[in-house]
Amino acid sequence: MTFYIHFTWIYFCIAFGVMLLLHLLMSVQNKNFFTMHVVIRKFSILDLEFPPSAQDLTNFIKDIFNLPDNLSKKTTKAVRRQLRIDFIFMPALYGAIFILSMKVSMMMTYFGHKLFAVFAWMQFIAWFCDIGENIYLLNKIRPDPVVSNPFVHKSYEILEVVKWGIPLLAGVCSIAAIFYFWLVGRYSYDSLNYIFITIAELIIFFIIKKLITKSEEQQLEDFQNQ
Repeated sequence: MTFYIHFTWIYFCIAFGVMLLLHLLMSVQNKNFFTMHVVIRKFSILDLEFPPSAQDLTNFIKDIFNLPDNLSKKTTKAVRRQLRIDFIFMPALYGAIFILSMKVSMMMTYFGHKLFAVFAWMQFIAWFCDIGENIYLLNKIRPDPVVSNPFVHKSYEILEVVKWGIPLLAGVCSIAAIFYFWLVGRYSYDSLNYIFITIAELIIFFIIKKLITKSEEQQLEDFQNQ
C-alpha cells in the first residue's frame, strides 16, 4: 500500500459537498430531538455523546421514553435515523480530511511531509471509533437501557476523545498550513477554482440550513399545537 497518495482538489470538493449534504439530512432529524427532563425540551446528539456518567446517559435515554407516546416514538425514530445516516456521513467527513491532509503533505518536505501523511491515515482510526460509538448508542436506545459498567463507559469516553480529537487536529493543522502557503505565495492558480467551489458549497449549505432549521421555541410551539 502506498503511504503517499496524490489527489487533485476536485476529490476534496466532492467529499466536502457530500459531507455537507448529509449534514443537512442529519439536521432535519435533529429537529425532532426531544426529551422529558422536568419539562419537555430539545437536545442534540452531543448530549448522548458526552454524558457526565454512565448513569446520566441511561437516565437521559429513559427521559426520551418518558415523553408522550407519539413524541417519544418520533424522537427515537429520528435519533436512530440520524445515527444510521452517520454511517454514510463518516466516509465523506474522514475522506475529506484524508484528502486535505494528504494534499498538504504533498506540499511539504521532510518532517511535515511525513506528519501530514500520518494525519491522513489516522482518519481511519477516528472512523473506526465513530462506528463503535454509533453501534453502542443504537444498542442503548431502548425503553430499559442498562447502565454500562465503568470499564465500558470509560472505553466509550475514550472513543469519543479519539473520534473528535484526530479529525480536529488534522483539520486545524491542515487549514493552518494552507493559509500559510497562501500568505507566502506558495500556491497554484489552478487551485483557485476549487477554492471558489468550496466557498460556494458552504454558502449554499448555510442558506439551506437556515431555511430548514427552526428555533427551539418554534419547534416546541409546533409540538404543543399538534
